[in-house]
Amino acid sequence: MKDKLFAAAAYALFVPGLYIVLSDWRKKEFVGYHGGQALLFWTAIFIAFFLVRFLVNLLWLLIYIPYLDLLETFTALWLYCYALVCSLRTYHGE
Repeated sequence: MKDKLFAAAAYALFVPGLYIVLSDWRKKEFVGYHGGQALLFWTAIFIAFFLVRFLVNLLWLLIYIPYLDLLETFTALWLYCYALVCSLRTYHGE
């Protein structure tokens, strides 16, 4: 039960995934796998968010579109909601 909770926390938060990869928890099959996956997932989240941020700022250099910054907010919200879904699926053993 503790292993599933810790693996699920790795998807919901960045720090537990980093801790799993850098400590002896990575030797456990379930926790190590999901810790590594969560760390790669958070890396992809950061890249996607900053890519959207860069594209919004690039577009604003050409033409100002009001409320385009909400795209960044919705992207971050959607990505974090997906992280929570992954966390719940991991907690249920999928």
